[in-house]
Amino acid sequence: MRKKIKGFSVIEIVLVLGVIGILSSFIAPKVRDYLAMAKDSKVINALQSLRMANETYYLENGNYPMFEQSNITTILVVLEKYIGNKFQLTNGELLLDVGGSKEMADSKDIKYGGKIKIEIENNDFILKPTDEIYKFNLRGDEWSKL
Repeated sequence: MRKKIKGFSVIEIVLVLGVIGILSSFIAPKVRDYLAMAKDSKVINALQSLRMANETYYLENGNYPMFEQSNITTILVVLEKYIGNKFQLTNGELLLDVGGSKEMADSKDIKYGGKIKIEIENNDFILKPTDEIYKFNLRGDEWSKL
């Protein structure tokens, strides 16, 4: 009487690994896009936090912080009561990581990664793309118009 060997054959293991490889090749690009969009959302959320802190300062003090005479460093110090110290400056600039960007709003070509700068303009915070990213985010919105 022959004993039955338990386990998988090499062919079965290779087939399963092949199917897993094919499925992951379909899923990986979408996961990368979703992770990039999450980083972009984090940047937009940071911008909204700064704008909300600016408005809260106005409600409590009757005026906006002195943007004309200040740089981003001093404005962050003034608004620290409302936003905490969650923003880190790099060489005196407020740079945030983005997930990706596009050259045109309807473009399919995506450049992943990069940094965007938050600047002060007309008593408001705006996003300014650095040289390493394109003008539009992954959803097709222009960074400077958010």
